[in-house]
Amino acid sequence: MSFILRRRPSGRQMRAYKTKCNALMADMDRLQRQYHDSETKVNILDAWYEQIINQLDFAAEKSEDLNETLLIKSTNQKPDLLDGVLAKRREHLLRILEPALKNTASSPDHQDLVSKLESLNNDLTSARVENETLTKSKLELSAKVDELEQSLLSVHKQKEREDSKTLNRVNGMAVAKKEKEEEVPETTSKTEEAHIDSEELERLSSELQQVTSHNNSLEEQLKDVSSKYAALVQENAQLQLRLNNLSDRDLVNSSSFQELSLHNKQLQEKIAGLQKVNDKTVARLNELEAIHEDAKAFANKELTEENEALKSQLSKCENDLVRIRTTRDELLSKNSILKSEVNDKDTNEALKQMNSVLEQRVKKLESAHADDAAELSNADKLAESSKDELLKRIAVLTTELKEIEVAFQQTREISLKKLNSAVDQEGLLRKLSVEKTKADQKYFASMRVNDSLTAENKILKAQISKSQEVISKFGEMERSFANKFEILKKANDDFKAIKETSIQETSKLQDLVKALNQKKSMVEKEIKNLKDIISKQAKDNAELVSELQTAKDNSAKMESNLKTTESLLQKYKTNNTSSILQEDERQLEALRSIAKCSLCSKNWKDTAITVCGHVFCHSCTQERLAARLRRCPSCNKGFSANDLLSVHL
Repeated sequence: MSFILRRRPSGRQMRAYKTKCNALMADMDRLQRQYHDSETKVNILDAWYEQIINQLDFAAEKSEDLNETLLIKSTNQKPDLLDGVLAKRREHLLRILEPALKNTASSPDHQDLVSKLESLNNDLTSARVENETLTKSKLELSAKVDELEQSLLSVHKQKEREDSKTLNRVNGMAVAKKEKEEEVPETTSKTEEAHIDSEELERLSSELQQVTSHNNSLEEQLKDVSSKYAALVQENAQLQLRLNNLSDRDLVNSSSFQELSLHNKQLQEKIAGLQKVNDKTVARLNELEAIHEDAKAFANKELTEENEALKSQLSKCENDLVRIRTTRDELLSKNSILKSEVNDKDTNEALKQMNSVLEQRVKKLESAHADDAAELSNADKLAESSKDELLKRIAVLTTELKEIEVAFQQTREISLKKLNSAVDQEGLLRKLSVEKTKADQKYFASMRVNDSLTAENKILKAQISKSQEVISKFGEMERSFANKFEILKKANDDFKAIKETSIQETSKLQDLVKALNQKKSMVEKEIKNLKDIISKQAKDNAELVSELQTAKDNSAKMESNLKTTESLLQKYKTNNTSSILQEDERQLEALRSIAKCSLCSKNWKDTAITVCGHVFCHSCTQERLAARLRRCPSCNKGFSANDLLSVHL
């Protein structure tokens, strides 16, 4: 018995475990998706190859010598691990492709094609071998990386376990326990030595019984195999005699002769049908070429006519544009002259208004002067007044007259300045208005020209796009005609090849004796294969019988071993019951002292003091904390509630 000290996993360990688990799940999902994709692709390719084989299989000739360089056998597997379905399909493909390659032997490029094919096969095999080596090296490196990661994790865990104070304390107690157990005297060794001889005798007797039973079974198997071998030898002699004495009737009634004659008739019918189809395709090809030439000539004619019409329309538009521009310039000049005359009339009216204002002012001044003269004419008043008053009155009048004259001159200068500024502003405004009108006219004219040019450009683009569409349509028609011509040419070549193959097959049918001899050799090979199969089946049967016998022998051995062990166990129980019980009690007491709390001796150890590493029960530690006895009972080191750690045994 033993106990295990388990610590609660830390947050860092849980995070590392989660990241590792997530990475493994992601890799598993990716590999599963790749597996499903590859499986669907393999199924699709298998269906395609099966359709191709069914379409190309015209009861292909089963020749003995196949060109093994056409299709590779295997890339990353041993020959004995090659799938049977793939081997059959490869053989079928080779039988289909061999006549096609032989038919093209008369062409000058046949040898080059064969050499290129062989070189490509060699390059492919070398590349696949290199790929295999690289994949192996990659797998080895990935395995090394995994081993390094595992070793790193183990080292990290070992370091954490070494740093743990509780584990160090427990390991020390286990070492002390082992030392105590080694000091216990070996009391049971003497009793066990007394029974060794009897156990050895029983074991040897059981082995002797097993060997005798196995020998009897082997003799029975040898008799069965010898009888089967004699029957097979007799059957082989009969088949060899029948094969050496084949009659004409057997040859005529053979399935190969019937298949060849039927195949010859089918080929002749196919040649006749293909010849008719070839004549029809040639006539259709000539008609399509004539239609293509007519369509091409019609398209070229329409394009030239449309191009000439567009050129004439463009020249006419240019002449109209020049005429419109000349008339526009004339109208603009007349408009500017009229606007200048209108501006002159406005200035004249302003001057007339100014003159009328000045005349009114002069009239007012004359009326004021007349009033002054009337006052001076009043002689009675002047006579009555004194000389000083008159002089004063004259001085006042003279000063007023001078002030009036100065004010008149100032007003006149101001009016002249305003008049000049008004004239200048009118001239400037006139010039600016003329320039503005010219600029507006140029802008509107340019906009009109731009609109007309954009409209013409759109029309030209539409016409060009239409012409390009027509050209593209004719180009597509030309390409389709060319493709049809190529297809018809290939079909014609295929028909010629099929015709040649049919001629060759008809010549082969005339040499029927050679074909039958080949068939005879094939039958002999099949007989040999049957013999091999029979021998293999006999070997398999013998292996199965031997396996059955070994299984029986093993069961007998196990039964005898069971009996011997039961007897030994019974003897051991009768002799060493008291010593075993005492030893078990001692072990239980030692383990109980390790697992139970040393303070109360009734509860399990579930709380460790991290300061010193000693382990006690939870109730004892809490009682000592409540009683303020915060020292370890074993080493007298101080601790607090934060130094307690829950452990699980």
